[in-house]
Amino acid sequence: MNPWQTLFTGAQRSPRYLIGLMSGTSADGTDAALVRFENDAAELVAFAFVPFAEDLRDRVLAVSCGQGNAETVSRLSVELAVQYADAVQAVYSAAILPDSERVLAIGCHGQTVSHTPHGAFPATLQLGDAATLATRTGIPVVSNFRSADIALGGQGAPLVPFADWRLLAHPTKTRVLQNIGGIANVTFLVAGGTASDVRGFDTGPGNMLIDHLAGWATGGKAHFDEDGAIARLGTVRQDLMDRLFDHPFLQIAPPKSAGREEFGTTLAHDIEQFAVTQSLRPADVLATATAFTAYSIASAYDRFLPRLPDEVIVSGGGARNPVLMRFLREKLATIPVLISDDLGINAEAREAIAFAVLADATLSGLPASLPAVTGASCATITGGVTLPG
Repeated sequence: MNPWQTLFTGAQRSPRYLIGLMSGTSADGTDAALVRFENDAAELVAFAFVPFAEDLRDRVLAVSCGQGNAETVSRLSVELAVQYADAVQAVYSAAILPDSERVLAIGCHGQTVSHTPHGAFPATLQLGDAATLATRTGIPVVSNFRSADIALGGQGAPLVPFADWRLLAHPTKTRVLQNIGGIANVTFLVAGGTASDVRGFDTGPGNMLIDHLAGWATGGKAHFDEDGAIARLGTVRQDLMDRLFDHPFLQIAPPKSAGREEFGTTLAHDIEQFAVTQSLRPADVLATATAFTAYSIASAYDRFLPRLPDEVIVSGGGARNPVLMRFLREKLATIPVLISDDLGINAEAREAIAFAVLADATLSGLPASLPAVTGASCATITGGVTLPG
């Protein structure tokens, strides 16, 4: 049996184990989730986070802002693959697998450095050389998950809603799954619904804007506002809030996806300039930016969801920011707001788990893009497979 036959035969085996890798727009490191699949169930076996070195993070952000040339980008892609291989080793070391089992495949999202799914030549670019990752780990890699959907006229994002539906759909409760990573994105799961009933889109900024402004407020000493410590000292400024809510992305109806182009350095610099001209305290800027993330999420529910949910389940790094969560709960009022940990899913691991689920679907020959979410002309199998050298 050749390697391809072995791989696709393994995708029919139960149980089977896959690893999902995710490094988000915050570029702080790699989330790695080892997931056990049996029939229709998926269970997190182990999770690891491997941070990026300061220099690597700086170079990823520089490329994301358009700096560098083709050599810079290609070498960075290989370097990131080496980092991802370290994350695979870390999560594998944290797990205890039966002697007879090995990891079937790695689902690697890669590091997004450009996402422009519009215009004459829509495109997206995630770095993390699949051949390097497969060769270093000895495990087949499923990667490049977004391009097929974009080729069919879709946004190529968000892709996590397919995994949300598979793992967290409820027969009697309408749920919203809210991820707050660098960008915030929502999945709407109607009670008892099918995959075609799923809706999802990026709501706006997540941690990206807060992180950037935390660096500005501390003179570069902090990469994020840990536990909302700076924001907690500030007061929400309505003049700045009004300015932020004028952002055109918030007015666009789904399907839609966002990135650093909408809520990255350019917007952060605009906020900083406004803060200087209006003599705003840094703590007030952080409080307003944190509230803006929460309020833009609630506003998106009111404007674009088919109905308000019975409960909201939050994951991602933003779930660990108590100030952000307080703003969100205040804005959603009577709707219960949970953290995915409450349902047994590590809040930081959700997206990494999702890419293990997406890789499993690819190997099983199942379409995992949702046209009602991405806007593509039809559903498609996502991701391409790279075997070890």
